Amino acid sequence: MAKKIPEGMTELSVYIEKEVKTDFKVACTKKNKPMGEILNQLLKEWLKTNEPSVKTQDKGAA
Repeated sequence: MAKKIPEGMTELSVYIEKEVKTDFKVACTKKNKPMGEILNQLLKEWLKTNEPSVKTQDKGAA
């Protein structure tokens, strides 16, 4: 049976150090937050400071 991916979402596979994953999972559990939710927030914040928004560039080109 295939996984049901929520609307508007996609799957991302990455390799990280085992200890980092374990520590991250424990920290998310303590905050009662899914790891995916926290990663999504972290990636958005990183993109704000490291790469202009693609959506913003598209609007300027129109």
